Amino acid sequence: MKPKIYICQNDDKVFVDIIMLTYNHESYIEKAIESVLMQRTQYSYRIMIGEDCSTDSTRQIVKRYYKKYPDKFELYLWNQNVGVNINSLELVKNCKGKYIAQIEGDDYWTDPNKLEKQITFLENHKKYIGTAHNVRCVDIDGELLHCDFNFYPICEEHVYAKEQAVRYEMAAQTASLVYRNIWIDWSDQRLEQFIKCKGNGDLKVELLLGVTQGIYYFRDIMADHRRVFQGDSWTAQSYNKNMLWFQYESCCAIQTYIKEYEKISLNADDVFESLFDESFVRLFSKLNKENVIIYWKFLRRKMGILLNSLKKIY
Repeated sequence: MKPKIYICQNDDKVFVDIIMLTYNHESYIEKAIESVLMQRTQYSYRIMIGEDCSTDSTRQIVKRYYKKYPDKFELYLWNQNVGVNINSLELVKNCKGKYIAQIEGDDYWTDPNKLEKQITFLENHKKYIGTAHNVRCVDIDGELLHCDFNFYPICEEHVYAKEQAVRYEMAAQTASLVYRNIWIDWSDQRLEQFIKCKGNGDLKVELLLGVTQGIYYFRDIMADHRRVFQGDSWTAQSYNKNMLWFQYESCCAIQTYIKEYEKISLNADDVFESLFDESFVRLFSKLNKENVIIYWKFLRRKMGILLNSLKKIY
């Protein structure tokens, strides 16, 4: 299956491709788009929107923008919902720019100099593969969320590199990333294997970048990440759920992929121990069926690890 594509009418070479995945974002997509259009930058860009057969008016909105700015937009419109993996693959395969930026259809950039600052830095510092920055976590109305709901605390300037990646640490929130187009020389087969990897999509991109070269992290706050606790958003699907086993399986899938295809060894043992301890804490802080099931999965895995260790000894 292939989407209907509205080709960008800009004949000039695009310097940065901006990937925007969207599904049922009619209340937010305009703000996301306008936050890109407000960028004051010398670098040419193309906004690549993957619209995953929304049931609301998202498609009509993005088509309206394409009609108004055919030299800035490229639309990928699916005639049925294909999910984030296939949607992502189609856009990434068609990225031709030197750099890639990403933004979900319900997030938005807040600094008009964001692209200029990040790309200029990368142009002048070849040793880094990407840049990132701080974000605010906001609600559906763009109001700052309480710290209890903020997954991304404000950090000082630093470099995210292999040391952090091998510990499965996130580099940053996706809307903050600008990185060199590593995909442009990849074969379709290699790219498909990466997309099919069942690990968390944001994490596997950041780990891949981190084990390759460093990501420079700016102190500046240049985007808002919207956490929507209803509807089809990932936040809504995972809110108040025990996601510990999902996190562990995600790390294992990424570990397998990076070892097999990138020939780099990661180790999820420390992640397992940390999540195992957390599953125990959750079980006794809130005794319910879900927490019992998750703890049992970790306990069974722990017993398997211990048995394997004993076999090696005896």
